[in-house]
Amino acid sequence: MAKERLSTIGLEMPEDFDAVPYEAIHSRTVARKDACPDACAQYVGAWKAVAYRFMSCAEHDTAFTKSIQQAGDAPPPPERYIQERELFSFFVMGLTVIESFCFGLFAIASMVDSKNFPITIAEDLRSINPQHTVKQFRKAFPEEGVTITLGKTLDDNAYKEWKEIRNILAHRAAPGRIIYGSTRRSAPAALWKVGIQLDESTTSSRRKWLATTMSSLLRETDNFTARNFL
Repeated sequence: MAKERLSTIGLEMPEDFDAVPYEAIHSRTVARKDACPDACAQYVGAWKAVAYRFMSCAEHDTAFTKSIQQAGDAPPPPERYIQERELFSFFVMGLTVIESFCFGLFAIASMVDSKNFPITIAEDLRSINPQHTVKQFRKAFPEEGVTITLGKTLDDNAYKEWKEIRNILAHRAAPGRIIYGSTRRSAPAALWKVGIQLDESTTSSRRKWLATTMSSLLRETDNFTARNFL
């Protein structure tokens, strides 16, 4: 994928963001703003958040990987702080990409079926999360590709791991590290006390999963809007 400047935020996205379906969805959805002003307003905020959070996640991946390459997995305190900061932001922003997408998807569905996807009062908005979104899609659109793809995403161990790490970082602790040493051969990468190793692939491999997952979700949502926004 080539870099694309998004109409929603006016910024050029990283190459691994699938901008083509993102833009197609946006074009169709904002065309319904007069018919569905409340849902469209909620959608626009969420769609911008998808782009902003993905860009931030990518930047934190780059910064963490650079620090690991240059300073290793057991750096002195100033660099250790940088690594902890980038890890925190990477996992928080990355999960928010999916959460914002689900909020936007719920708003899109509300333009088709407001009964199953209410979005007019504060209580409606507070109830929207990935699990609620897929539940309502299974009820209203069980055969749609986006329903199936979103369900698979939320059942994916990679998503569950990401969510667990985000919750630990945001609500509980800054995990320590188990540092290994060896006098005869290269030591194993440090083990972050959430059960993952800290090396050059820690964030980059998970960013690849996020980009691939979001591409699938966006393409299926593109199909959904093409069929339902006639």
